[in-house]
This record gives sequence, C-alpha cells and structure tokens, in this order.
Amino acid sequence: MSDAIAAVHAEDVKKARRFLQGAITQAGEAWLPSEAVIDALTQELIEMAGRCGNPAQAATHLMQVAALLRHPHEHSH
Repeated sequence: MSDAIAAVHAEDVKKARRFLQGAITQAGEAWLPSEAVIDALTQELIEMAGRCGNPAQAATHLMQVAALLRHPHEHSH
C-alpha cells in the first residue's frame, strides 16, 4: 500500500471509529448491555464481510480480530 493510500485509509479508519464510538455510546446511554452491543457488532461485521466481495479476506481479518481479543495486552493500535 502506498503512503498516500495508507494515509487516506488511516483517516477513514479514524472517521469510522468515531461513528462507531458514537453508536456504542448511544447504546450505553439506552442501558443496552455490553453483550447485546457486542452481539450486534458481530452480526454487522458478518453482514459486511458477506457484502465485501472477498469472504476469504474478511475471514482472515476476523481471525486477526479474534487473536487481538484473546491477547489484548500484546497488541497496540
């Protein structure tokens, strides 16, 4: 990935995280349990993966997410 593309991607990720953080905050303010929010996020990830056109790449990415969740102290972002 070129530096310019990487910079645009990084900015897109920051924007997407802000949107998601806002939605997660709203869910918390509505007293939704974190387990429900995690289930909803998981379902949305699966649906997005199905729409992305490359299920194998999406599966690889989700496995990397699972590894990060198993060992969060070993990774930074």
